[in-house]
Amino acid sequence: MTFWIPYLHLSNQLEQVQYMMTTAIHVKNPQTQAAILNLFASGGKRLRPAYLLLFSEFTDLEPDKRIALASSIEMLHTATLIHDDVIDQAETRRGVPTISHLYGPEIAVYAGDYLFIAVFRLMIQHALDLSNLSQRVEAMEKLLNGELGQMNLKFNTEQTISDYIDNISGKTAELFAQACAVAPFADGNYRLAQLAYDIGLNIGIAFQIMDDYLDYTADSETLGKPVLADMQQGIYSAPVLFALGADTRVAECLKQEDFDTVFKIIQQTEALQKTYDLARQYTTTALKLINKLPNTPVKSDIRQITEELLERQL
Repeated sequence: MTFWIPYLHLSNQLEQVQYMMTTAIHVKNPQTQAAILNLFASGGKRLRPAYLLLFSEFTDLEPDKRIALASSIEMLHTATLIHDDVIDQAETRRGVPTISHLYGPEIAVYAGDYLFIAVFRLMIQHALDLSNLSQRVEAMEKLLNGELGQMNLKFNTEQTISDYIDNISGKTAELFAQACAVAPFADGNYRLAQLAYDIGLNIGIAFQIMDDYLDYTADSETLGKPVLADMQQGIYSAPVLFALGADTRVAECLKQEDFDTVFKIIQQTEALQKTYDLARQYTTTALKLINKLPNTPVKSDIRQITEELLERQL
């Protein structure tokens, strides 16, 4: 997790998150157990637990509860990734083979299901009350609705940027929002929790837009996933939608599965610049909201990390 090297205290806490997640997994089926642990070990940015830990600095929560909340948010995220890979028939994740590719979709589905259960068990073990459990249920509902909304618009060349934002607000940004809000919420500071939620939602939207931007500016080896995979599956992200508006050939090229031409048009038009500008717009909103946070040392870390996400290369 080299991203966190400048933040030593946070890096140490994320190591505790990794340990808690690993020790929370007790599956009778050896393949499922190994599959989950290998995915944990494969890394990832750990952004959601990191933001949760950062925002927990505004609270009086005990250290073990902070780590448990951070672990639960990352396990929930991992569960959604496993199920996404089954649906997408993805062969790689984070540069390594997916669980569904290695062990088959059956093991992958069971692994994802198990992690959903592990999330709630972990919260109960650390005496986190029912209101926190209800927050997780609400988050999962919004995640699912975002995925379903995206599914409904597959291969639809008439969808809008507004449609796209609505879907990524659920499927990606909701977990960022929960990550930022859940510690203040658990501490009973509901006003701060709402502000944190709004910050996280904007960070999450910006993050997904940049993720989609990088699909067209980085190769699959850098990203750890096949470039253009979403386009081939009928999932049209911001660069494709902006290209659709810029060149009438794009819709027909998509229909004919001429993805190379679509890729070239994206590069030749302002589609990528408009995508980046959209990500910057949501980042700017997040930064303005961050300015409203209490003036403690962690506030500057939250600001700096949020700015860095806009400039990341992977």
